[in-house]
Amino acid sequence: MANANTEKSSSYGAMERFLIWFLIPFVFTAVLLGVLMSILGYDVMNNALRVANKIPIVNSIVPDMKTSAEDGSQNQQQMQEQGGAAVPAEGEIAANQAAQLEQREQELQRAEAALQERDQTIKDLQLKNSSLEEQIKSKTVSEEEYSGQIQQLAGMYAKMSPTKAAPIMENLTKNELVLVLGMMKTDERVKILERMDPVKAAEASIMIKDQTSVRDTQIAALQERLNQSTASQTEVNDNLSRDDLGSTFANMTPKSAATVLLEMQKSDPDKVLSILKSMDSVGRSRVLSALSEQSKETAALLSARLVQ
Repeated sequence: MANANTEKSSSYGAMERFLIWFLIPFVFTAVLLGVLMSILGYDVMNNALRVANKIPIVNSIVPDMKTSAEDGSQNQQQMQEQGGAAVPAEGEIAANQAAQLEQREQELQRAEAALQERDQTIKDLQLKNSSLEEQIKSKTVSEEEYSGQIQQLAGMYAKMSPTKAAPIMENLTKNELVLVLGMMKTDERVKILERMDPVKAAEASIMIKDQTSVRDTQIAALQERLNQSTASQTEVNDNLSRDDLGSTFANMTPKSAATVLLEMQKSDPDKVLSILKSMDSVGRSRVLSALSEQSKETAALLSARLVQ
């Protein structure tokens, strides 16, 4: 019985010595080598699984090693997942670029339309200019024709009685009067000058005496008539402009019209007075009431100038 206990303790001590001196250092060394080899890029796990799968009985315990195809499929799956996340971003960028491209195409189309409209306007103006030139050419008369027309006019006045011809000829410009009188005979001219206003008759007589060239007198008469027509047209346009402004302010709300007129009063008081005069009495009274609410001094000043 004592010998059995001695053998058991002896064998137990040998197991401890085996674990301490062989198994533990071996396991430690193997783990350390595995870590180092993994760091250096050596596939320790797959190689260990390959060796274990070759050992009978053990191969049923350990799992199969991962093949490169499986690794590739996993990598591909990861890439697809990453790509799936990137697809929406790329799609959004493409949509933005398409929208910008469409916007630029629309801008280009608008620019082309504006250019075509401008070209059409230029063509219309050129056509209108050509038409006006043709009209001017058709209305242009030669010097002989113009002299003949003056001669006919002088003959017409000469056939009239001097008492009727004189008042009509007084309405001609000075140079026109000289041209017509110059085409008359002396006795016809004397009869008409006797019936004309003495001042105008004297001026016409002096101009006939000092006349050196009929051509110069014709040009002066045309220029004088043109200036008179231009002045009359300008006066008509000014009146129309004042009437239009008066109507515009009358149709505005009194408060708005008063505000605008107050600003105009600072730079052009005469224009404000002209606008108020061109308005009807009802519209003017409303605007003046609104003016008095904003500036009693200005309203009083304008009212005083209106009655002058």
